[in-house]
Amino acid sequence: MYKVNQDTYARVFRMLLDDPITAYDAAEATGMHVVTAQSLMRTLKKHKVVHVCAWEADALGRDTTPVYKLGHGKNKPRHKFTAAERQARSRAKKRTLTLLGVCNELHSGGSSMEAAV
Repeated sequence: MYKVNQDTYARVFRMLLDDPITAYDAAEATGMHVVTAQSLMRTLKKHKVVHVCAWEADALGRDTTPVYKLGHGKNKPRHKFTAAERQARSRAKKRTLTLLGVCNELHSGGSSMEAAV
């Protein structure tokens, strides 16, 4: 961890001038903690120095990580899954697992490993 000083801010602004970044990018490049970088980016957003230009999705497809761009602009809203979309994804996952035979083993009460022993 490094002390957050003028040099740290200068590196974050240099990154913002080049490309849109996430708080994780800022933390990695400057050595500050991720929570500190997130706080810095939220403060810059509050004062309209940066805006959210995109969102990075996690492994489940949820928009979790904002991507910040230098300048005042309209913040891109997060995509929220509707109840129907969540249900369709859940059913598709169950269908896939059933086709692979995983659900049958999970619901039978025992696993193939226990039978082998």
